Amino acid sequence: MKTGSLLLIALWVALLLYQHMQYPQVRLNPISTQLFHPFDTRLHYRIGDVDPRFELSRSELQQLAEQAAHIWQQGTGKDWLVYDPHARLQINFIYDQRQVNTTQRLSELQQIEQTQNQQQQQQQQIDGHKAEILRAQQAIQLKQDTFQHELNQYNSIVEMVNTHGGANLELKQQFDHQKQHLEQLKTELDQAVAQYNQLVQQSNAQVQNYNQTTQQINQSIQTYNQHYAARAFDKGLFNGRSINIYEFENQDDLRLVIAHELGHALGLAHTEVNSHALMYPILKDQNMHNFQLTLDDRLLLQQNSSWKKFLDKFNP
Repeated sequence: MKTGSLLLIALWVALLLYQHMQYPQVRLNPISTQLFHPFDTRLHYRIGDVDPRFELSRSELQQLAEQAAHIWQQGTGKDWLVYDPHARLQINFIYDQRQVNTTQRLSELQQIEQTQNQQQQQQQQIDGHKAEILRAQQAIQLKQDTFQHELNQYNSIVEMVNTHGGANLELKQQFDHQKQHLEQLKTELDQAVAQYNQLVQQSNAQVQNYNQTTQQINQSIQTYNQHYAARAFDKGLFNGRSINIYEFENQDDLRLVIAHELGHALGLAHTEVNSHALMYPILKDQNMHNFQLTLDDRLLLQQNSSWKKFLDKFNP
């Protein structure tokens, strides 16, 4: 009986050692889980401390964490992680200056986008005035042609009548009537030119406002890029015992931040090869809304086996 118990304990210890070598993430699980569920190789995690200034409930954060864990399962067909309210590994949400800076950055970015929308509206107004100016030019040209044509006819008739001894009373009345008509055409032409000039002034003012808006946007973008250049991944941190989340832009961003740090908890390092990978050190080029593991992420999992690393020492 005593020998059998010792063999059982030895077998148990050997199983745990093998489990720790092959699946190092289980070292973060509760001792009770490791002892009573030795074949459970999933990393257990839970939501820990949550600063209310993030304005997300614990249930919302749990849902996002489970979605983050599902990224690893979906990309490999294996359950690497499981939510456990009694887990040792906590995901804490710590509000500090990083989130303050992110909130400010998003506010400035929103202002830039609003100004860009305003610029688009200005461009539409400018295009509308250009079309109106073109129509006004065509109308003026038509009036000028009509006026010049009728004026030439009038002068020709007057010259011909004067050559033949002058006009009688009836012709003088016709000339007076034609002259009034020409004066009316000239008045309409002058009015059209005045309206045209007014349109040009309005268009010039709009172009000036557009150029000022463009300068404002360029200055804002330059300042934005100087203040918020892409930087190393520091939205979250796995410190070997817990995961701390410090900043995120939105829930899609937060989902990937959690998934990234869960990758570190699984024992993965960064990859410098593919900027679209989840484990790339800068979270920028990834598909935030519908992310899927890249080949580089899956290779990191394959290369992470401690047992493989142990064997590699004897098989260089």
